[in-house]
Amino acid sequence: MLRDFRINRIFEGSSEIMRLFIAREAVDKHLQIAGPLVEGDATPGQKLAMLPKVGWFYLWWYPKQWIPTDRAPREYGELRSHVRYVGRTSRRLARKLFHKMVRYGAGLQRRQMLLFRAVDIGAELFAIAATTGRARMMVRIGHPHARQAVALADLFCRQSRRRVDDLFRMLDSNDDGRIYDTARAVLDGEHLWMEEGIVGLQEGLSLPDFDGISGRVGAADPLSV
Repeated sequence: MLRDFRINRIFEGSSEIMRLFIAREAVDKHLQIAGPLVEGDATPGQKLAMLPKVGWFYLWWYPKQWIPTDRAPREYGELRSHVRYVGRTSRRLARKLFHKMVRYGAGLQRRQMLLFRAVDIGAELFAIAATTGRARMMVRIGHPHARQAVALADLFCRQSRRRVDDLFRMLDSNDDGRIYDTARAVLDGEHLWMEEGIVGLQEGLSLPDFDGISGRVGAADPLSV
């Protein structure tokens, strides 16, 4: 389960690219439906012609995200609240992404830190669903360690829900703007002063003594790195 939960972080050794793919999938339907309205490429006449289709889609889609329809089977026992939480929070995430799309329009695709948090919320919800499902299966088949599995699943879900709540808070309250400005300043060379006094690899790495030959790594040294 841990492997499956972490696959978007370890697959091909590129966590950021995988998160971008997942984030794109999360907003792809909205971009298909309402993208031309917010991207600015369409003419006013074309946008006006799109309004009925867009309005009809969100007329039934958006209210559904507020309707509580979570019913966890009784066989989940004490884990039922976590199963309901997954359904409830999935709709909350859908609403939040929609609100962000309305606010930022096509620019939402460029707000990677925001989208990454949404991806992490989705990954946590998947982990809760997978963990409760596994514990439920162990109880159903009468596994000798089913009770321990339920207790561990309950603890994991509680911790995961705390992480989800923190991520939701950071969707609206964060330092993304300052981080972006600082990153641009670093790229522009405004913080080179922080490198003053740093001992580089060439100057600071000493070689062990091999057959009486020792010394520091230098540019002319064949073993220099």
